[in-house]
Amino acid sequence: MGGLRLTPGRREEGPRRPRAVVGTALAAIALGLGAGSGCGGRGGDELRPGAALPGLDRIEAEGAGALRGKRVGLITNHTGRTVAGTPAARVLLDAGVEVRVLFGPEHGLSGAAAAGESVAGGTDAETGLPVVSLYGASRAPEPEQIAGLDALVFDIQDLGVRFYTYISTLRLSLAAAAAADLEFWVLDRPNPNRGDRVEGPVLDLEFRSFVGTDRLPLLHGMTVGELARLFAARAGGSVRVVPVAGWRAGGGWEETGLPWRAPSPNIPDLHTALVYPGFGLFEGVEISEGRGTDSPFAVIGRPGLDSAAWLAALGGSSGVPGLTLAPARFTPRPLPAAPAPRFAGELSEGLRVRIRDLDAFRPVRAALTVMEAVRGLTPEGFRWRRSGDSHWIDLLLGTDRLRLGLDAGVPVPDLLEREEPAVARFLEERRPHLLYPRP
Repeated sequence: MGGLRLTPGRREEGPRRPRAVVGTALAAIALGLGAGSGCGGRGGDELRPGAALPGLDRIEAEGAGALRGKRVGLITNHTGRTVAGTPAARVLLDAGVEVRVLFGPEHGLSGAAAAGESVAGGTDAETGLPVVSLYGASRAPEPEQIAGLDALVFDIQDLGVRFYTYISTLRLSLAAAAAADLEFWVLDRPNPNRGDRVEGPVLDLEFRSFVGTDRLPLLHGMTVGELARLFAARAGGSVRVVPVAGWRAGGGWEETGLPWRAPSPNIPDLHTALVYPGFGLFEGVEISEGRGTDSPFAVIGRPGLDSAAWLAALGGSSGVPGLTLAPARFTPRPLPAAPAPRFAGELSEGLRVRIRDLDAFRPVRAALTVMEAVRGLTPEGFRWRRSGDSHWIDLLLGTDRLRLGLDAGVPVPDLLEREEPAVARFLEERRPHLLYPRP
């Protein structure tokens, strides 16, 4: 349960409890409140009836509990806000938590920096607190930056995708807290890609990087609070989680009643968040993934491609389960979200991707199938992108098995079937760390 010390191999009963217990008892334990404490009403009309209540909003509604009076460092960004828009730092300060320093992940505290752009520290204009970047010289809090603190608190909206780097910041910060003997708290938020959608491959540790932090499937189906419990259990540490009240792990984001706040510049809307786990893999080949357009990850292509032939090779507009595909022509241009997109200023031809049926859509399988088709059309022009001594696709996928299999002509379904045993082992390992019932 949230707030209990985790040790490797310990099994707990939390994930199979009725929804009402998860929404009240777990949160009460995490906050250090009495067992009879429930969600409490928020007042106002920011939330529709039955909407989910993130961990931060629970603190605003119920008080800081065991966090009150503690000296903390807050790891957050622009998504760490209540439904009404109050930043996490202000909520915690008003609740009697002594916030000493803010830490910002990739894209910075404001969420405006481009992908991969180094971010500097500074001072938060609203609170006057110092801001330390975890996407500059360091990727984790340094010992001198957390000296004198009692706890680190994490409140960032994640996507549920292994190569989305906020969970790398989570794991490294958790390790830093453990090394300094600090408490680590997570104010949980829903997973936009749902808790019942899991798809491999599972990362091989030899391919661990900042876009692949640990042994997880590419689409892992966990919240940041659940992941923190898993990471802590693997490392022999501990974590305290303030769960989301009223979140149904098998439901879509629309069910939460929460506003969509773009978690990074190239994830402007929910549809992008849902196609990103698959079509973000096109960063690993010499094809535009749509950065520098108004449809990142939903248009793909390059100059000189034959859109009609590509679509025909996939069996037409409905040839990939769950998707509607259409020919696309686009010209990437430098934008604040993508200062140097591939093929900038060049007319590219390719495909537009739209989700038709989310339950039928398997992002990794779909993207690799589309990739396999374009490779077959233009084998001489298909190239894997490199990152230093590595293939970028291997770091995104967490293994070289799929790239080598595609190079050898192994069909995508066969490649992914080989990954299923590792996914099954992961599902069993994650079970004791789940906070919300799965379908």
